[in-house]
Amino acid sequence: MIEDIKNFGKNNNIPITLDDTMKFITDYIDEFKIKTILEIGTAIAFGSINMASRKSVETVDSVEINVDRFKIAQENVEKSNVKEKISLHLIDAMQYIKSCDKKFDLIYLDGPKGQYINYYPILLSLLNDGGVILADNIYFHGMVLGKTPTPHSLNSMIRKLREFYNLILNDKKVHTKIYDIGDGVALIKKVDDKN
Repeated sequence: MIEDIKNFGKNNNIPITLDDTMKFITDYIDEFKIKTILEIGTAIAFGSINMASRKSVETVDSVEINVDRFKIAQENVEKSNVKEKISLHLIDAMQYIKSCDKKFDLIYLDGPKGQYINYYPILLSLLNDGGVILADNIYFHGMVLGKTPTPHSLNSMIRKLREFYNLILNDKKVHTKIYDIGDGVALIKKVDDKN
């Protein structure tokens, strides 16, 4: 089923998590026995189903604003053997996180890249102590680090993603490590509030 979802995404130009990035995420989930996950950017539920399939995971809440993708995600989750672990939410991510009363061990941030910086302070408040945010596409095809030219149409988004990149590397409330996996993954670990 996972291969079918991946192929559907590829054939329909729907971005899904790259294989090496997904392996990094699922390995992290397994190593640290992650139980509760929030995913920003469901797309067609490739990530949700992969994460929910891990033994330790109890719940995955996933947020998507695109109605067409959300419908496909619902169908994919319904066909999966982990549907009881996944809750899909058709809502703007900012609206969801502002009203969310849950805490999470892991937040997988793979939504609109220009919004990462706006989501960040709220997402930190939704993490359990020691929880992590995994922010995908942190390099955005090399444009964030200036390795590839930025088309004019992406200037604003890349500027905001650079601001986010610099913020997470300098924020004393977290420990951040950037991994050269896929299009760049930032592992942002919340420092225990008791310290």
